[in-house]
Amino acid sequence: MKSTTKKAAKKELEANLTAKFMQAVSELGHDSDKLKRVIKKASKFITKKIERSLKDIKHVVEAKIDAAPAKEVVKKAVAAPKKVIEKKATEAVKVIAKAAKNAEKKVVEIVEKPAVKTATPTKTVKAATAKPTVSKLKSTVAAAAKPVTAAKKPAAKPKVVKK
Repeated sequence: MKSTTKKAAKKELEANLTAKFMQAVSELGHDSDKLKRVIKKASKFITKKIERSLKDIKHVVEAKIDAAPAKEVVKKAVAAPKKVIEKKATEAVKVIAKAAKNAEKKVVEIVEKPAVKTATPTKTVKAATAKPTVSKLKSTVAAAAKPVTAAKKPAAKPKVVKK
């Protein structure tokens, strides 16, 4: 059965080639009926060449398929990026808590010191009011403990005052 299908395929290829050659010769302005025998021989010859090259290619491909082992698909586990975010958030909370403790100590020291009259009393008032209060620091620490979901905007640059 294989040989009949191969023969049929060979005949079909030969007929196709003959038709194409006849069309090309007639388009060039020659009488294709006079050259019919030569065209038929040429198409048979080309069909044999094509068949041989296809067999060679088939053998090479089969050899490569047999020689190459089947590759296994390896699925790589993707690390969850949430862990990194959580680590950074906890680190940030620790840093904020540490800064809050230091600021709280400084505020307590400033509040506990008695006010001494100096030549520039406005500077001490500004320094005391510039420090955040304990309640504000605690609220910022509590806010920092919550996970951040939105991207933060960059801080605005302070204006430079020329003297």
